[in-house]
Amino acid sequence: MNLLQRYLLKQFVPVCVVALLFFVLMLQLGDLFANLWKYLSNEVPLRSVVKVLLLYAPKCVSFALPLSVLFAAAYTMGNMYARNELTSIFASGYPLYLLILPLLVVGLLLSFGMFYFEDRVVIQTLSEKNNLNRLLLKQQQTLSNTNIVVLSHDGKIIYTADYYQDADKKLYSLFVVERDQEGNIVSILQSPSARWIDSKWQPEDFITYLFADASDVLISKKTIPMMLDEPPETFQRNVASVEELTAPDAKKYIQTLKKAGLPFSEHLANYYKRFSFPLTIFIVLLFSISLGGRFKKNIMLMSLLLSLSIAVLYYVTQMITMLFAKWEYISPLAGAWSPVLLFIIASIVILKYART
Repeated sequence: MNLLQRYLLKQFVPVCVVALLFFVLMLQLGDLFANLWKYLSNEVPLRSVVKVLLLYAPKCVSFALPLSVLFAAAYTMGNMYARNELTSIFASGYPLYLLILPLLVVGLLLSFGMFYFEDRVVIQTLSEKNNLNRLLLKQQQTLSNTNIVVLSHDGKIIYTADYYQDADKKLYSLFVVERDQEGNIVSILQSPSARWIDSKWQPEDFITYLFADASDVLISKKTIPMMLDEPPETFQRNVASVEELTAPDAKKYIQTLKKAGLPFSEHLANYYKRFSFPLTIFIVLLFSISLGGRFKKNIMLMSLLLSLSIAVLYYVTQMITMLFAKWEYISPLAGAWSPVLLFIIASIVILKYART
């Protein structure tokens, strides 16, 4: 690394750190004021509120880091242009890509580091923060569920029930269909209710229909022809969030949803976004380097406006594509990665026309 590259990094790092602290503070204050009346009405102690804020800090860092990098790069490049430093550098024949190479390396390292920071730190602290918040604000989560359809792990048994009561581990208006390998119906069980006892469902006042062949149906009120061992967790209301699970756990959770026949597109898109989101840092860095040199006056204000404008544009684009993925207009993979690819192409095009 030569003298000019070290000088650029020395200009960039302090601004980035200060901007990160500023944006984290703004996010913390936003969360605090959004919940302040709830804390006051529930007489939550100050120590507990401080603990909630501390647990929320890693998530704030995750949100604020791309914005901080964007602002710091734009401000640094704008300042160097305003002081005619970059004009002198480029007039001497030193190319732009060599000058910004350390910044790009820093951006890539931060992107990769952000993934591990998100997976190892942010997820755990965010989950603890949400749990603590629910406890302090006396918000109860029920796992009971309605209108349930579940496919067993081997795909042969289909459960339908009007209601699952989690406190008693009980299903109401249960209807079970058993199929063979070819998909033909083997038996049907109908019961007003069933309770989870000894690792299996025990139907009450049930009636079963056994299909020996197309013209022979046996009716029984004593024999249960199929093994009803699908665990109660499968019937619970879906309250888990992929954002609060580590990458391996999130993958298992989505596979469980697929097996149960439950909607999973939104969760799968959020799972893919976990890998695409850290690249935001690198993208915004390219944007800020390209556009930062356009400002000659009010550099701090213009850099801040530029940062906020690009960040809002990026997050809105991502929000739209994620909604399309949730509604299954596009695939979950496209929902998570299309904003990244779109903005990478745009940033490279803008970088080509940057002032040199």
